[in-house]
Amino acid sequence: MVLLQRISPPAATPPAATPPCSESAKDRLLSNAAAPKLVVHARRHLRWDELPPWMRDNQYILSGYRQPTNSFRKCFASWLYIHNETGNIMTHAVGALAFLVLCFTVTRGLLLEFSTVDWRDVATLYAFLLGAVGCMGLSALFHTVTCHSQSVQRAYNKCDYVGIVLLIVGSCVPVFCYMFYCHVRLKLAYLSLIFALGALTITVVVAPRFGTPEYRPLRAVTFVALGLSGIVPTLHAALLFGWEYTMNAVQVPYMLMMGATYIAGATIYGARVPERWWPGKFDYWLHSHQIFHIFVVAAAVFHYIGVARALRWTHTFGVELCPA
Repeated sequence: MVLLQRISPPAATPPAATPPCSESAKDRLLSNAAAPKLVVHARRHLRWDELPPWMRDNQYILSGYRQPTNSFRKCFASWLYIHNETGNIMTHAVGALAFLVLCFTVTRGLLLEFSTVDWRDVATLYAFLLGAVGCMGLSALFHTVTCHSQSVQRAYNKCDYVGIVLLIVGSCVPVFCYMFYCHVRLKLAYLSLIFALGALTITVVVAPRFGTPEYRPLRAVTFVALGLSGIVPTLHAALLFGWEYTMNAVQVPYMLMMGATYIAGATIYGARVPERWWPGKFDYWLHSHQIFHIFVVAAAVFHYIGVARALRWTHTFGVELCPA
Protein backbone atom coordinates (compact mmCIF):
# COMPACT_ATOMS: atom_id res chain seq x y z
CA MET A 1 0.00 0.00 0.00
CA VAL A 2 2.80 2.32 0.83
CA LEU A 3 4.42 1.47 -2.50
CA LEU A 4 1.18 2.08 -4.38
CA GLN A 5 0.73 5.38 -2.62
CA ARG A 6 4.22 6.41 -3.64
CA ILE A 7 3.65 5.40 -7.27
CA SER A 8 0.18 6.96 -7.61
CA PRO A 9 0.24 10.70 -8.18
CA PRO A 10 -1.32 12.70 -5.47
CA ALA A 11 -4.88 13.77 -6.09
CA ALA A 12 -5.08 17.24 -7.51
CA THR A 13 -6.25 19.75 -5.03
CA PRO A 14 -8.90 21.98 -6.59
CA PRO A 15 -8.00 25.64 -6.46
CA ALA A 16 -9.80 27.67 -3.93
CA ALA A 17 -12.81 29.27 -5.51
CA THR A 18 -12.59 33.01 -5.63
CA PRO A 19 -15.88 34.58 -4.71
CA PRO A 20 -17.11 36.29 -7.82
CA CYS A 21 -18.05 39.34 -5.82
CA SER A 22 -15.11 39.67 -3.49
CA GLU A 23 -14.14 43.19 -2.46
CA SER A 24 -11.35 43.43 -5.02
CA ALA A 25 -13.59 42.12 -7.80
CA LYS A 26 -16.31 44.57 -6.85
CA ASP A 27 -13.87 47.43 -6.92
CA ARG A 28 -12.63 46.42 -10.36
CA LEU A 29 -16.18 46.09 -11.69
CA LEU A 30 -17.21 49.43 -10.27
CA SER A 31 -14.12 51.19 -11.58
CA ASN A 32 -14.61 49.68 -15.03
CA ALA A 33 -18.27 50.66 -15.05
CA ALA A 34 -17.45 54.20 -13.99
CA ALA A 35 -14.61 54.69 -16.45
CA PRO A 36 -16.73 55.55 -19.52
CA LYS A 37 -18.62 58.19 -17.52
CA LEU A 38 -15.41 60.11 -16.99
CA VAL A 39 -15.16 60.68 -20.72
CA VAL A 40 -18.62 62.24 -20.97
CA HIS A 41 -18.49 65.21 -18.62
CA ALA A 42 -19.61 68.82 -18.65
CA ARG A 43 -16.57 70.01 -20.61
CA ARG A 44 -17.13 67.74 -23.57
CA HIS A 45 -18.15 69.74 -26.63
CA LEU A 46 -20.81 68.31 -28.90
CA ARG A 47 -21.17 68.78 -32.62
CA TRP A 48 -24.37 69.88 -34.33
CA ASP A 49 -25.28 66.34 -35.41
CA GLU A 50 -24.95 65.10 -31.80
CA LEU A 51 -27.42 67.60 -30.35
CA PRO A 52 -30.94 66.75 -29.23
CA PRO A 53 -33.53 68.54 -31.38
CA TRP A 54 -34.41 71.11 -28.71
CA MET A 55 -30.82 72.41 -28.65
CA ARG A 56 -30.60 72.98 -32.40
CA ASP A 57 -30.93 76.63 -33.32
CA ASN A 58 -28.25 77.65 -35.83
CA GLN A 59 -27.16 74.99 -38.30
CA TYR A 60 -24.16 77.07 -39.39
CA ILE A 61 -22.50 76.67 -35.97
CA LEU A 62 -21.11 73.16 -36.20
CA SER A 63 -19.22 72.58 -32.96
CA GLY A 64 -18.53 73.82 -29.44
CA TYR A 65 -21.91 72.92 -27.93
CA ARG A 66 -22.25 71.98 -24.27
CA GLN A 67 -23.96 68.70 -23.54
CA PRO A 68 -27.32 68.75 -21.69
CA THR A 69 -26.55 68.97 -17.98
CA ASN A 70 -29.88 68.86 -16.09
CA SER A 71 -27.96 70.83 -13.47
CA PHE A 72 -27.85 74.57 -12.80
CA ARG A 73 -24.51 74.11 -11.05
CA LYS A 74 -22.99 72.54 -14.15
CA CYS A 75 -24.52 75.25 -16.32
CA PHE A 76 -22.80 77.97 -14.30
CA ALA A 77 -19.61 75.90 -14.14
CA SER A 78 -19.47 76.30 -17.93
CA TRP A 79 -18.40 79.91 -17.31
CA LEU A 80 -14.98 78.43 -16.49
CA TYR A 81 -14.26 76.98 -19.93
CA ILE A 82 -14.73 78.04 -23.55
CA HIS A 83 -17.72 76.93 -25.63
CA ASN A 84 -19.85 78.49 -28.33
CA GLU A 85 -22.08 80.32 -25.81
CA THR A 86 -19.16 81.91 -23.93
CA GLY A 87 -19.22 85.07 -26.04
CA ASN A 88 -23.01 85.38 -25.76
CA ILE A 89 -22.83 85.07 -21.99
CA MET A 90 -19.89 87.37 -21.39
CA THR A 91 -20.93 90.21 -23.71
CA HIS A 92 -24.15 90.74 -21.80
CA ALA A 93 -22.83 89.77 -18.36
CA VAL A 94 -20.15 92.46 -18.69
CA GLY A 95 -22.71 94.87 -20.16
CA ALA A 96 -25.11 94.32 -17.26
CA LEU A 97 -22.29 94.85 -14.76
CA ALA A 98 -21.16 98.04 -16.53
CA PHE A 99 -24.64 99.59 -16.43
CA LEU A 100 -25.03 98.54 -12.81
CA VAL A 101 -21.79 100.37 -12.01
CA LEU A 102 -23.12 103.43 -13.86
CA CYS A 103 -26.05 103.49 -11.44
CA PHE A 104 -23.70 104.23 -8.54
CA THR A 105 -20.96 106.28 -10.20
CA VAL A 106 -21.40 108.54 -13.22
CA THR A 107 -25.17 108.79 -12.89
CA ARG A 108 -25.03 109.95 -9.28
CA GLY A 109 -22.57 112.67 -10.22
CA LEU A 110 -24.75 113.71 -13.15
CA LEU A 111 -27.81 114.08 -10.93
CA LEU A 112 -25.88 116.29 -8.51
CA GLU A 113 -24.81 118.81 -11.19
CA PHE A 114 -28.05 120.82 -11.09
CA SER A 115 -30.06 122.15 -8.17
CA THR A 116 -33.26 121.76 -10.22
CA VAL A 117 -32.91 117.97 -10.44
CA ASP A 118 -35.58 116.16 -8.42
CA TRP A 119 -36.99 112.66 -7.93
CA ARG A 120 -38.49 112.66 -11.42
CA ASP A 121 -35.05 112.87 -13.00
CA VAL A 122 -33.79 110.12 -10.71
CA ALA A 123 -36.70 107.86 -11.67
CA THR A 124 -36.25 108.70 -15.35
CA LEU A 125 -32.57 107.78 -15.52
CA TYR A 126 -32.84 104.71 -13.36
CA ALA A 127 -35.78 103.38 -15.38
CA PHE A 128 -33.45 103.17 -18.36
CA LEU A 129 -30.41 101.93 -16.44
CA LEU A 130 -32.33 99.18 -14.66
CA GLY A 131 -34.02 98.22 -17.92
CA ALA A 132 -30.58 97.78 -19.49
CA VAL A 133 -29.31 95.78 -16.51
CA GLY A 134 -32.43 93.61 -16.58
CA CYS A 135 -32.21 92.95 -20.31
CA MET A 136 -28.53 92.05 -20.37
CA GLY A 137 -28.65 90.16 -17.09
CA LEU A 138 -31.57 87.99 -18.18
CA SER A 139 -29.90 87.43 -21.54
CA ALA A 140 -26.68 86.24 -19.89
CA LEU A 141 -28.72 84.01 -17.59
CA PHE A 142 -30.62 82.47 -20.51
CA HIS A 143 -27.47 81.69 -22.46
CA THR A 144 -25.95 80.16 -19.33
CA VAL A 145 -28.78 77.69 -18.67
CA THR A 146 -29.78 76.96 -22.26
CA CYS A 147 -28.02 73.57 -22.00
CA HIS A 148 -29.89 72.52 -18.84
CA SER A 149 -32.98 70.84 -20.30
CA GLN A 150 -35.75 71.55 -22.77
CA SER A 151 -38.20 72.81 -20.13
CA VAL A 152 -35.63 75.12 -18.51
CA GLN A 153 -34.50 76.41 -21.90
CA ARG A 154 -38.08 77.33 -22.84
CA ALA A 155 -38.76 79.01 -19.51
CA TYR A 156 -35.61 81.14 -19.56
CA ASN A 157 -36.10 81.98 -23.22
CA LYS A 158 -39.27 83.74 -22.12
CA CYS A 159 -37.24 85.57 -19.47
CA ASP A 160 -34.91 86.68 -22.26
CA TYR A 161 -37.88 88.13 -24.14
CA VAL A 162 -39.08 89.90 -21.00
CA GLY A 163 -35.64 91.48 -20.69
CA ILE A 164 -35.94 92.89 -24.21
CA VAL A 165 -39.27 94.46 -23.25
CA LEU A 166 -37.69 95.98 -20.13
CA LEU A 167 -34.96 97.59 -22.21
CA ILE A 168 -37.36 99.02 -24.80
CA VAL A 169 -39.77 100.40 -22.21
CA GLY A 170 -36.93 101.69 -20.03
CA SER A 171 -35.38 103.42 -23.05
CA CYS A 172 -38.65 105.19 -23.87
CA VAL A 173 -39.16 106.58 -20.38
CA PRO A 174 -36.42 109.28 -20.48
CA VAL A 175 -37.33 110.17 -24.07
CA PHE A 176 -40.96 110.88 -23.17
CA CYS A 177 -40.08 112.56 -19.86
CA TYR A 178 -37.62 115.07 -21.33
CA MET A 179 -39.55 115.59 -24.55
CA PHE A 180 -42.66 116.63 -22.56
CA TYR A 181 -40.83 117.85 -19.47
CA CYS A 182 -43.15 120.81 -18.95
CA HIS A 183 -46.35 119.11 -20.15
CA VAL A 184 -47.42 116.63 -17.51
CA ARG A 185 -50.57 115.36 -19.20
CA LEU A 186 -48.86 114.49 -22.47
CA LYS A 187 -45.99 112.92 -20.58
CA LEU A 188 -48.31 110.73 -18.51
CA ALA A 189 -50.37 109.80 -21.58
CA TYR A 190 -47.36 108.55 -23.54
CA LEU A 191 -45.85 106.84 -20.50
CA SER A 192 -49.15 105.03 -19.93
CA LEU A 193 -49.15 103.98 -23.58
CA ILE A 194 -45.64 102.52 -23.49
CA PHE A 195 -46.32 100.70 -20.21
CA ALA A 196 -49.52 99.22 -21.66
CA LEU A 197 -47.71 98.11 -24.82
CA GLY A 198 -44.94 96.63 -22.70
CA ALA A 199 -47.44 94.67 -20.60
CA LEU A 200 -49.18 93.43 -23.75
CA THR A 201 -45.88 92.32 -25.27
CA ILE A 202 -44.88 90.45 -22.11
CA THR A 203 -48.27 88.71 -22.13
CA VAL A 204 -47.80 87.65 -25.74
CA VAL A 205 -44.28 86.27 -25.25
CA VAL A 206 -44.93 84.56 -21.90
CA ALA A 207 -48.43 83.09 -22.22
CA PRO A 208 -48.32 79.44 -23.39
CA ARG A 209 -51.20 80.10 -25.75
CA PHE A 210 -49.10 82.54 -27.79
CA GLY A 211 -45.95 80.41 -27.75
CA THR A 212 -46.99 78.18 -30.64
CA PRO A 213 -45.71 78.67 -34.22
CA GLU A 214 -49.02 80.02 -35.53
CA TYR A 215 -48.66 83.04 -33.24
CA ARG A 216 -45.15 83.87 -34.44
CA PRO A 217 -46.43 86.79 -36.61
CA LEU A 218 -48.28 88.22 -33.59
CA ARG A 219 -45.12 88.07 -31.48
CA ALA A 220 -43.14 89.81 -34.21
CA VAL A 221 -45.77 92.53 -34.64
CA THR A 222 -45.92 93.30 -30.92
CA PHE A 223 -42.13 93.67 -30.68
CA VAL A 224 -42.05 95.91 -33.76
CA ALA A 225 -44.92 98.04 -32.43
CA LEU A 226 -43.17 98.39 -29.09
CA GLY A 227 -39.89 99.33 -30.75
CA LEU A 228 -41.51 101.95 -32.98
CA SER A 229 -43.67 103.42 -30.23
CA GLY A 230 -41.29 106.35 -29.76
CA ILE A 231 -41.77 107.72 -33.28
CA VAL A 232 -45.28 109.14 -32.83
CA PRO A 233 -44.48 111.08 -29.62
CA THR A 234 -41.35 112.52 -31.26
CA LEU A 235 -43.32 113.76 -34.27
CA HIS A 236 -45.98 115.11 -31.92
CA ALA A 237 -43.38 117.06 -29.95
CA ALA A 238 -41.86 118.45 -33.16
CA LEU A 239 -45.28 119.72 -34.27
CA LEU A 240 -46.01 121.30 -30.90
CA PHE A 241 -42.64 122.77 -29.93
CA GLY A 242 -40.63 122.86 -33.14
CA TRP A 243 -37.85 120.67 -34.45
CA GLU A 244 -35.01 122.56 -32.74
CA TYR A 245 -36.53 122.05 -29.29
CA THR A 246 -37.18 118.37 -29.97
CA MET A 247 -33.65 117.80 -31.27
CA ASN A 248 -32.20 119.18 -28.04
CA ALA A 249 -34.76 117.79 -25.60
CA VAL A 250 -34.17 114.17 -26.61
CA GLN A 251 -30.81 114.47 -28.40
CA VAL A 252 -32.20 113.04 -31.64
CA PRO A 253 -28.77 112.29 -33.22
CA TYR A 254 -27.95 109.88 -30.38
CA MET A 255 -31.40 108.33 -30.61
CA LEU A 256 -30.86 107.78 -34.33
CA MET A 257 -27.46 106.20 -33.68
CA MET A 258 -29.09 103.95 -31.11
CA GLY A 259 -31.85 102.92 -33.50
CA ALA A 260 -29.45 102.31 -36.39
CA THR A 261 -27.24 100.16 -34.15
CA TYR A 262 -30.17 98.06 -32.97
CA ILE A 263 -31.41 97.59 -36.53
CA ALA A 264 -27.93 96.65 -37.80
CA GLY A 265 -27.47 94.13 -35.00
CA ALA A 266 -30.90 92.61 -35.54
CA THR A 267 -30.26 92.37 -39.29
CA ILE A 268 -26.96 90.54 -38.74
CA TYR A 269 -28.66 88.24 -36.24
CA GLY A 270 -31.56 87.49 -38.59
CA ALA A 271 -29.29 86.88 -41.58
CA ARG A 272 -26.95 84.67 -39.51
CA VAL A 273 -23.83 86.12 -41.01
CA PRO A 274 -20.89 85.61 -41.13
CA GLU A 275 -21.34 81.94 -40.14
CA ARG A 276 -23.79 81.41 -43.01
CA TRP A 277 -20.97 82.19 -45.46
CA TRP A 278 -18.32 80.10 -43.67
CA PRO A 279 -20.03 77.34 -41.63
CA GLY A 280 -17.85 76.15 -38.78
CA LYS A 281 -15.41 79.08 -38.94
CA PHE A 282 -17.19 81.21 -36.33
CA ASP A 283 -18.39 78.52 -33.94
CA TYR A 284 -16.76 80.06 -30.87
CA TRP A 285 -16.22 83.74 -31.62
CA LEU A 286 -17.88 86.48 -33.66
CA HIS A 287 -20.89 84.58 -34.92
CA SER A 288 -24.08 86.57 -35.54
CA HIS A 289 -25.57 86.22 -32.07
CA GLN A 290 -22.42 87.54 -30.41
CA ILE A 291 -22.27 90.46 -32.84
CA PHE A 292 -25.92 91.21 -32.07
CA HIS A 293 -25.12 91.28 -28.34
CA ILE A 294 -22.23 93.68 -28.91
CA PHE A 295 -24.50 95.96 -30.94
CA VAL A 296 -27.12 95.90 -28.17
CA VAL A 297 -24.53 97.06 -25.63
CA ALA A 298 -23.27 99.76 -28.02
CA ALA A 299 -26.81 100.98 -28.70
CA ALA A 300 -27.51 101.20 -24.97
CA VAL A 301 -24.32 103.25 -24.52
CA PHE A 302 -25.43 105.66 -27.27
CA HIS A 303 -28.79 105.98 -25.56
CA TYR A 304 -27.22 106.66 -22.18
CA ILE A 305 -25.04 109.43 -23.63
CA GLY A 306 -28.11 110.94 -25.30
CA VAL A 307 -30.15 110.81 -22.09
CA ALA A 308 -27.33 112.40 -20.08
CA ARG A 309 -27.05 115.23 -22.63
CA ALA A 310 -30.84 115.63 -22.63
CA LEU A 311 -30.84 116.01 -18.85
CA ARG A 312 -28.09 118.64 -19.01
CA TRP A 313 -29.88 120.58 -21.76
CA THR A 314 -33.22 120.42 -19.95
CA HIS A 315 -31.84 121.75 -16.67
CA THR A 316 -29.71 124.38 -18.42
CA PHE A 317 -32.21 125.73 -20.97
CA GLY A 318 -35.36 123.62 -21.01
CA VAL A 319 -36.71 124.54 -17.59
CA GLU A 320 -36.67 128.20 -18.62
CA LEU A 321 -39.10 127.36 -21.42
CA CYS A 322 -41.68 125.89 -19.06
CA PRO A 323 -44.72 128.08 -18.44
CA ALA A 324 -44.74 129.71 -15.04
